[in-house]
Order: sequence, then C-alpha cells, then structure tokens
Amino acid sequence: MIERAMVFLRTRLPAHSFARQVSVLASGTAIAQAIPIAVSPILTRLYPPEEFGLVALYMACVAVIAVVATLKYELAITLPASDDDAAHIVSFTLKLCAAVSVLIYLPIMFFGDAVAQQLGNPALAPWFYLLPVSVFATGAFNVFQYWCNRKSQYRQMSVNRVQNAGFTALSNIILALAKQTKGGLIIGGALGQIASAALIGRRVWNQNRLSFSVTTPRGELVQAKRYASHPKHIAPAQLIGVAAQQIPVFMIGSLFSLATVGFFSMAYRLVSLPSGLIASAIGDVYRQRISVAFSERGEFRDVFVRTLKRTTLLAAPPFIILYLLAPLLFEWVFGSSWRVAGEYAQILVVSSFFQFVFTPIDKGAVVVGATRYIFAWHVARFLGLMLLLAATGVFTFSIQKVLWWFVALNVTLYTVDGVVELWLANGRTHGK
Repeated sequence: MIERAMVFLRTRLPAHSFARQVSVLASGTAIAQAIPIAVSPILTRLYPPEEFGLVALYMACVAVIAVVATLKYELAITLPASDDDAAHIVSFTLKLCAAVSVLIYLPIMFFGDAVAQQLGNPALAPWFYLLPVSVFATGAFNVFQYWCNRKSQYRQMSVNRVQNAGFTALSNIILALAKQTKGGLIIGGALGQIASAALIGRRVWNQNRLSFSVTTPRGELVQAKRYASHPKHIAPAQLIGVAAQQIPVFMIGSLFSLATVGFFSMAYRLVSLPSGLIASAIGDVYRQRISVAFSERGEFRDVFVRTLKRTTLLAAPPFIILYLLAPLLFEWVFGSSWRVAGEYAQILVVSSFFQFVFTPIDKGAVVVGATRYIFAWHVARFLGLMLLLAATGVFTFSIQKVLWWFVALNVTLYTVDGVVELWLANGRTHGK
C-alpha cells in the first residue's frame, strides 16, 4: 500500500517539495491510523469497554514514564551538523532509556498495588510489570524515528508507523481469538511496540553502521552536555505536558467507571485522528523546514503563515462532519453500546479542531531555543487540568460537564500558543 502511494506521489509532486514530503508522511500515517480504526469494530465486539479503559490507563502510564526514560534527548538528534555527533546522541539516549526502564521495576515491586488503587483499578497492578518493556520499546522507536527525520527518510518513517500499528492490531486479534481477552489489549500493544522498535533499529543500524561504529562514551557525554537544555527545560516541560494529556484518563478512571474510561479513550482517539493523520506529518516537515530557515536567516515567518493557512483549511471539513454525525457513526460502526462514546466525541471534537490547527506549528519554540516558554505553557496546561480535577472531585461534575471544561481549557491554551509561535517565527529567541 505504501509503495503504491509513493509511486503516485513521485509522479504527481516535485521532488523535495513541502507538499510531497508532507504527503509521504501523511500517507504512511494514514495507513497506520487506519489499521487500528479498521480493526476497532472487531475489537469492540471481542473486548468489553472495561478492557479499553484498562489499556488506556496502562498506556497513559507508559507515555508519562517514557519522557523520563529519554529526558527528551531524542529531540536533539536533528540538530547537530554532523551525523557522527547525532549518532552519539542516539547511542546515549538508548542507553539512558534502557537504564531507566530497568530501574522502574523497583517502585513497581514496592508501590505497584498502591498506585493501581489510586488510579481506581486494582486490576491494573499485575500489568505494571510489563511497563519497563513498553517504556524502552517506546523510547527506542521514537529515537530511531527522529534519526530518520534527520535523514529526511520520510518514506521509512511512514513504513515504521504502519508496522507499529499492524503488529499491535494483529496481536490484539490473535489474543482475543485465543480467549486471552483479560489484558489482551495491553499484551498486544507491548508485542507491537517491541516488534516495530526492533525492526526500525535494525534498519537504522544497517544503513548508518559507519556513524554508529565510531561512537564513544566520551563523545556521548560531550553531546549530552551540549544539549543539556533538553533534560533541564524541555524534558520537564514535556513531562508536565504528557502528564497533562493523560490527566483526563487518570481523572476519569479515579472518579468514574472503567467503562467510562473506555468510552472516553475511544472517543478521544477518533477525534484526534485528523491530527495524527495529517497534522503530525505537517509538523515533522515543518520542523525540518524552519530549522533550515532559522539557521540561514534567523526567522521563518513565511513558513509559519503558509503552514497555518494549510492546517486551518484542512481542518474544517472533517471536524464539521464528525461533530454532526459522531453519535450515529459510533453506534453504527462499533455497536449500540458505543453510542455513549459518540456523544463524548461530539464534545471533544471542538478542542481537537484547535489542536489540529496549532499543533504542527508549535515546533518553532524548540528550534529557536525558547525552552522556558515551552515549560511555562505546559505548566499552565497542567495546572489548569489539576484545577479541573480538583473541581470535579469537590463539585461532583457529570462526565459531560467535565468534558466541556476540558475543551474550554484546551481551546484557550492552543490559541495562546499560536500567538506566541507567530512572535517566535519573527526571529525572537528570548527565553532560552
């Protein structure tokens, strides 16, 4: 499927054009996103909503811990002028991720049951022992993806995403058919992550053996110090940001039923589909383009404005359709019991529109080195969500009211970020 898409793009779009690079990534991402969506009608009939809630809580934990495991050094892979320097960052980040993953077992042994209880589901505790494996596989996959991004290997990035989704979907179906529905979605996800990380790692090594063979511990430390702003500023900001993204899952898990978590996670994943399908691809190309522009002339306003126009025009049609038809679509595709998820999606789609428009252009802060702003934005989001969590516990809001407050907060934050990113695109580098 990807090869056919690549042939079509080569014949229709100029080589190295922005549109072609975005299209290459978007085509692979589209297939990767389509795979879990395509199998969801099968999985929703094989697994109960509670299992979707369980895997949502598990993956939320993986997402938070993965930030700590790499300290976001993978974001620096695209920055050095030399491939040898970048290879040192890759090597250092993989070692760091492996060490942190092993150390995770200690808190799991002593505090796993207590944490699961706080998350509202003691049944999650046994699955914590898979966390280190999932965390390392996630970290390694992201590291190799950024290396491919550095080398402008957009086709390979697309293939990697499709393989990740394919392995996971296949594992989930096989486990369900084997009657392993209890925790089957968690096990399938872990197997998919391991397989995809191993394959991409092998390819990257075979294609860049010379650069990686000259890495040394001393060189790794030199690069780690050179990009020390990543663990100092970007990693804390990303940790707060990822934690903020997962707060709704944790909040719903602790205050509502596990089935409600399952409905929410399905709704949120589907309304975020356009962002994962197109916006992330635009963001990957945008990062590379503005890195070059900022290096050459110290600003990238023209790239910012063009990209913002594209994301706005692309966002309107799918989000309007989803808002109008979400409950009916969910009931028809996933089964009558999933209409509730469609009602949640009808609310969440409002903030997803703003996310689609502004997320691709938020890469400017990293490129210009405005790490303090990144930290401040994520802190503001985190504090806003924590306030919502506290208010929900005190006033016992309904799930619908919680979702509307969640939407209002996100719309405000993404709009503010768009204004600041425009300011940075003009060449402002304050806040390093």
